[in-house]
Amino acid sequence: MNKTLLVADDDKTFHRIISRVFEGTEWQVRTAEDGVAALESIGVQVPDVILLDLNMPRLGGRELLARIRGNPRLAMIPVIILSGDDAPQEQAAQFGVGADDFISKPFNTLELVSRVEGAASRSRRLLGASPLTFLPGGPAIEEEAARRIRAGGPLAFFYMDIDNFKAYNDAYGYLNGDNAIKGVAGLLTDAQRDFAAEEVFVGHIGGDDFVMMAEPRRAEELARAIAAGFDALAPGFYNEGDRARGFVVSKNRTGTACEFPLMTLSIAIVTNEKRPLDHYARIVDIAGEIKKNLKNLSSRSGSVYMKDRRGG
Repeated sequence: MNKTLLVADDDKTFHRIISRVFEGTEWQVRTAEDGVAALESIGVQVPDVILLDLNMPRLGGRELLARIRGNPRLAMIPVIILSGDDAPQEQAAQFGVGADDFISKPFNTLELVSRVEGAASRSRRLLGASPLTFLPGGPAIEEEAARRIRAGGPLAFFYMDIDNFKAYNDAYGYLNGDNAIKGVAGLLTDAQRDFAAEEVFVGHIGGDDFVMMAEPRRAEELARAIAAGFDALAPGFYNEGDRARGFVVSKNRTGTACEFPLMTLSIAIVTNEKRPLDHYARIVDIAGEIKKNLKNLSSRSGSVYMKDRRGG
């Protein structure tokens, strides 16, 4: 996927240097000699990152940055300030007017590429993050899955949701429902920290659906820890009476009042240990089948997990 880098600088030699630095990469470099030309270029195509010189004719870098940040459609574009002054006071001043990063001239080309890539990556994560949990959302999850599939290493994919969440949400209200979802997010990020060696990624698809990706060697241990953690956490979301009864009374999808057990987690685990996993959609399909089996288990108590052991 091609990404666009806009270089707003009045030095044409600098334009050529940046174009050569990013030649042969996924980045398409566009240039503008002043702030007015930069705004015109942005109007034609919104760039993924802007490299911005402060001293330009017609419209200077600070004024251009103020206009970008003042436009809701453009406000999230990462802007990296280029300056010949690397004093800490100067850097602090530029962050104060809305810059995302600062790099001084002359610069190391590898560092520049790294800063640009990092700014684009942070922007994608922020735009795709869940507004409730701040975890990576759908686009970032798919991107991470595709990256791990391309890498070809061992992969365990966890798909999990909260059982009986709708009944809880209906009985206790959306604010308490949101707190339950945040509780799961916190539990998963704690597991990410505790199992750091397994390179755990945590994402929030939406609602009460979450995913994780990790090395598969400790997948079941990781799932057990998450299940036990949620079973310890869940009773605290209920009042004393419902906790003692072990259920809430709420309406099912047909509007009939029913008893619903306390919330638990269903965790489906798909790995490439016995079969290749070459597409994100295929992984999700397999995980969905496993999760459906978990939901239909007649004799389950508490949160449960199931690892796919099929080959081929």
